[in-house]
Amino acid sequence: MKRALAAITMLACCESLSAQQDRLPAFEVATVKPSGPESPPISIQRLPGGRLVTSNTPLPMLIQWAYQLDEGRLLGVPAGVNSVRFDVVAKSAEPEPAPGQMQLMMRALLAERFKLVVHRETRELVAYTLVTDSSGPKVRAVTRDGPADPSPFKMSDSGSLTGTRVTADMLATVLSNQLGRPVQNMTGFTGVFDFTLRWTPDTGAVPASPDDRPSLFTAIREQLGFSLVSRRMPTDVVVVDHVERTPAEN
Repeated sequence: MKRALAAITMLACCESLSAQQDRLPAFEVATVKPSGPESPPISIQRLPGGRLVTSNTPLPMLIQWAYQLDEGRLLGVPAGVNSVRFDVVAKSAEPEPAPGQMQLMMRALLAERFKLVVHRETRELVAYTLVTDSSGPKVRAVTRDGPADPSPFKMSDSGSLTGTRVTADMLATVLSNQLGRPVQNMTGFTGVFDFTLRWTPDTGAVPASPDDRPSLFTAIREQLGFSLVSRRMPTDVVVVDHVERTPAEN
């Protein structure tokens, strides 16, 4: 009986999300094609005129961007999906879409072209909270002049990350992608800041610079004045129920 009830609940949830997807705003025009040798490095960029351009983008990354998730909160991705990459060129009917509208349009695009179906759950996961270290933050708030940089984070190598006019929430998201676990910002730091972070990656990759670098956890504490605290906590996640690896024709 419990299993039947759970199945009914899940079905209702999926139907609800499907109905929501039917009401999502859509791009005026959009093309999706597999990435090739000539494709630029991996990126997702919002450009003037309501344009969105992605290159060499794995499908899970597109889903994460559309649902504003860090890597640790997207579950149920089928094996092998991450190995296929796509270039997307899309344009909104509005030259300046409201914040969050592009993500909603991407959800509609994924549902149409990749037959993406997802549902939301709350699961207890090992996650991190980003807090201010006892010695206080070492980053300093800066003035945000002009429009936000569509690509505020840059990695010169596997152990070097710079951020330009970012928030602590944005830092938590990019750290989550590095760690593969959800990271929740609880620093209390307001405003925007610039930073440079250098560490030794756990993947065995050798940083471009020959100097000795600390672990990511130590680097965050010593260079930014923040700390990562591990704990199990209820976490909102998005679970992939169905997705096709080959998109429908443009």
